[in-house]
Amino acid sequence: MPDKQAKNWSAEIEAVYLREGRELWALLYAQCSDSDRAYDALQEAFVRLQNQEVKSIRNIRAWVLTVAQNWLRDYARRQNHAAKPADFLDNIVGKPADPSEDLQKNETNSRIRQALQQLRAEDREVLVLRYALGWSSKRMSIALNTSTSAIDMRLSRARKRLCEELEKVGIDHETV
Repeated sequence: MPDKQAKNWSAEIEAVYLREGRELWALLYAQCSDSDRAYDALQEAFVRLQNQEVKSIRNIRAWVLTVAQNWLRDYARRQNHAAKPADFLDNIVGKPADPSEDLQKNETNSRIRQALQQLRAEDREVLVLRYALGWSSKRMSIALNTSTSAIDMRLSRARKRLCEELEKVGIDHETV
């Protein structure tokens, strides 16, 4: 690759990282529940992207996400690690709450995490994109390379499975 073309490619990669990096990291974090591992996967994907030919990739964002997800899967196979709950996310800064309310809230959050861990990775992915990142079905369909109606169906099924898992751990819709 000529020097000028390499500089343009590096600038394009940097722009993608600055524009998309946070959301890509969130998607990876949803898959592995480990912020450092998600960051490592993202960095590995961008390093591999740096070595790719400019013309061989149509959608850089989708390519990076796929490579990073594959890296996470390979890492999990090598290390035989399961996803771990992220307890620190439950600690939200604000006015002090009643200790009994905190205890109940922590127990409920623990049960919700337990239910989420029982879902397939694909179900967690669409739920995180919709409810944690606020993505529309159209945006998700572009990122996941599928149709909007397929995304809506996946969301519907994921919500249904989550509801079933929540019921198994003793949480109904009024508790949440």
